[in-house]
Amino acid sequence: MTSLSRILAAIDFSKPARAAFDQALALSRRYGAELTVVHAVPATQSFQWRARARLALAAKLRRRAEGAGVRFHVSVQHGDPVGVILLHASALDPDLIVLGTHQRTGLDRLRTGSVAERVAVKATQPVLIVPPRRGADDVSLPFRHIAVAVDFSEASERAVDWGLALASDPDDRVTLVHVVPGFSEAEPPRALYRYGIAEYQRGLVRDARRRLLQAVPFDLKRPGKVHARVVTGDPATEVTRVANEIEADLVVAGVPRRNALSRGLFGVTAARLLRVVPAPMLAVPDRSSHRIVQPEHDQLSVAA
Repeated sequence: MTSLSRILAAIDFSKPARAAFDQALALSRRYGAELTVVHAVPATQSFQWRARARLALAAKLRRRAEGAGVRFHVSVQHGDPVGVILLHASALDPDLIVLGTHQRTGLDRLRTGSVAERVAVKATQPVLIVPPRRGADDVSLPFRHIAVAVDFSEASERAVDWGLALASDPDDRVTLVHVVPGFSEAEPPRALYRYGIAEYQRGLVRDARRRLLQAVPFDLKRPGKVHARVVTGDPATEVTRVANEIEADLVVAGVPRRNALSRGLFGVTAARLLRVVPAPMLAVPDRSSHRIVQPEHDQLSVAA
């Protein structure tokens, strides 16, 4: 089985960064991966800013990594955090980037931007974004129930591959979620027209369920391993609802091709999920030369 061999984690002094390191360390331990942490000293501050605290933090993280038997490296660089993270990603070629998020919303997010979103848009590697409420106590175990948002784009196809790959243990489960847009209640109340819309929507649901089943490799057949869920409504709202309902500990979503629109929106659904879903989120780009983690091809099945 091909495994994660290099993981890059971004750290600072915040709670989200600590949660991200916990998750990166847990994954490094599980896959035997080499872990590199990068700390960006803000360009607006002197490089000596909080140097003593930075050294103490690096020493603490190194002790934890060594105690877990994980190969560990630390790098400190002066500059914009997004640029520093992407520079290290380009130089180190990791299989996965891990970072925390404050899940800012409203004016605060518009004013400061989101490092997580900006990295996820520009990185060619999958980016695992860990919210602050996830602590060390619940990252000691690997992901057991993974929800994958599927819209049948190239990005979501790769997201399905990653979801299946990370659910490598026999007891792990994957739920593929596709959302069919609902029709507005403000539509004209003409019976025939409404009947036509409802029939069309039911057809979309049937077609989506069929395509979800086809998204799983035919030779993967194990009862209860993969489930297909087709729901109607707003994509971000419904994916979040299903993830909460099934108590998913990871949500996987594709990041669309980086054109001008997606750079601005980070893929509307992916960006909204990042801000509201309580579990860590794996953002998978649609185009990358990097290999993905391959699951063991021992018999899986899809349960609708």
